[in-house]
Amino acid sequence: MTDHTNSSPAPGAYGRRRRQIQRLIDHRRLNDLAPEPGDERLLDVLARTGHRTALDVQSWLTTAFLNSTGCYADPAVRAASRLPAPVLEEAERRHPCPAACPAAGSRCDGCAQACGSGAHRGLALLFRNLSNALGARQQHAQRLMEARAASE
Repeated sequence: MTDHTNSSPAPGAYGRRRRQIQRLIDHRRLNDLAPEPGDERLLDVLARTGHRTALDVQSWLTTAFLNSTGCYADPAVRAASRLPAPVLEEAERRHPCPAACPAAGSRCDGCAQACGSGAHRGLALLFRNLSNALGARQQHAQRLMEARAASE
């Protein structure tokens, strides 16, 4: 079945997911949603068609992949991921915190081979900060494009 409410043909469930993601982007709440395995397919379609939300979706999926959240908590989904090579390579460099780590979770960033120690943790935190800065830059660029389109 083709969903004709989108600019591209898609099965009903795929179209519903696309509209759900679009609504959350419009309300700046995409991070409230956990990625699902089919969302990379959605990213492919958005990027191929030049849709304005492709950067938002890519940033959201990248963050989820690097943090092993949503569908990316499943090793099989991570192994099958088709996200860009730099994302996959950065994720390979990360190591989960040991269970005894007092800072396990977002503060530790899932990065330390030996929690609290030097260069490895610092490098992982640097990458997280760069990833956040890139996401902010992408959102700023999106707002500029929207403002320009609205003024035309």
